[in-house]
Amino acid sequence: MAKQQFQTLRGMYDMIGEQAAQLGFLFDQFRGLAEEAGYQRIDTPLLEDTDLFVRGVGADTDAVSKELYTFDDRSGHSVSLRPEPTAGIVRAYIEHGMGSWPQPVKMYSFGPMFRYDRPQAGRQRQFHQLDVEVIGDAAPSADAQVITLAQRLYKRVRLGNLSLQLNSIGDPVCRPKYRKVLVEFLKANAKHLAAVDKERLERNPLRVLDSKEPGTLAVLSDAPQTLNHLCEACQAHFAGVLEYLDDLGMPYELNPLLVRGLDYYTRTVFEFYGEREGAQSSVGGGGRYDLLVETLGGQPTPAVGFGLGVERILLELAEGGASPQPPVPKRVYVASLGEPARLAAFRLIEQLLDGGVPAVGSVDRDGIGSQLARADKLGVPLAIIIGQKEVREETVILRDMTSGAQEVLPAGSIVAELRSRFGVA
Repeated sequence: MAKQQFQTLRGMYDMIGEQAAQLGFLFDQFRGLAEEAGYQRIDTPLLEDTDLFVRGVGADTDAVSKELYTFDDRSGHSVSLRPEPTAGIVRAYIEHGMGSWPQPVKMYSFGPMFRYDRPQAGRQRQFHQLDVEVIGDAAPSADAQVITLAQRLYKRVRLGNLSLQLNSIGDPVCRPKYRKVLVEFLKANAKHLAAVDKERLERNPLRVLDSKEPGTLAVLSDAPQTLNHLCEACQAHFAGVLEYLDDLGMPYELNPLLVRGLDYYTRTVFEFYGEREGAQSSVGGGGRYDLLVETLGGQPTPAVGFGLGVERILLELAEGGASPQPPVPKRVYVASLGEPARLAAFRLIEQLLDGGVPAVGSVDRDGIGSQLARADKLGVPLAIIIGQKEVREETVILRDMTSGAQEVLPAGSIVAELRSRFGVA
């Protein structure tokens, strides 16, 4: 009977070698930029109470109604894999009493999300997001700072030719009036709407604005715009956001159809788009969600944030020929020949690692030539060679892997020597 060969589930994938290194590189760049801007890290569970997403994200959103990974645990309680990070972070904000901390509370996170979507380039069922949240700040400057942080990351990883699109979708004061006008318009043109958008019209009319269906898009070209139906407070807030961006000289486009896919958004929404065609051209976006904390049981608290798609960023970089190249770590390779040297090499690798010097080696392999060939493939700048002669004389040979030059150094001082050369404090 043939052994079963297991494979990744559809929409899941392994990240190996260079791809995993690129993922780590993006995370490191994001972490540095976020912490420089005063954000503190938060990690929330992958698994949450299903009702957190139903109430927070919206029962009628695709992320919850069609794509949520949901199951009953052994106690019969409904739990779900997170489809997005914000609801879990707001839950943590409430649960841990962060409302009593100095406001705003600025947090960042990164990690995997899960949506049972149709797999395609740039969208898998498990995907990664970079996320920031500013909770407790109602000022338009907070919106602008979140947007500029996203753009700073894109610049840091050399992702160019992006377009920033902005809109304001109002708040509970002005949105009902706009909703009424929009519903009247859509019902008058219902025969031209796609079937899926006719369903959205009944359940969540604003979601029709996010349609990608050709027939619906033709209708939406004449649809009433949210920006023409904002109350004075929302108009002033959005004008403030644009003023800050204008002052920085940051280009943007106003997109009256931009609403994003989650129900918790209020006022400012934004999206960054790359040059690729299709629905997966977005590389990240976000907006303000001033009602979410209260919706999930906390005190009324304004908030704004973003989520950036890691796979989308990597795909955009790859198609532009600019995939991030993480720096090759400065490591030393320890090669040995003979039984006494094998033990000495193993001991030296451990001493180097204890001293903060990255070190690798294959002490059980015979043949200095094959060991140095492996060191060359690993791209290490230096190799240490230990043979029986070096063991007797308590020395090592330090080889420059670029020039081939070699020098003999005392074994007792090699750790200190390499700490100095590698700049280990």
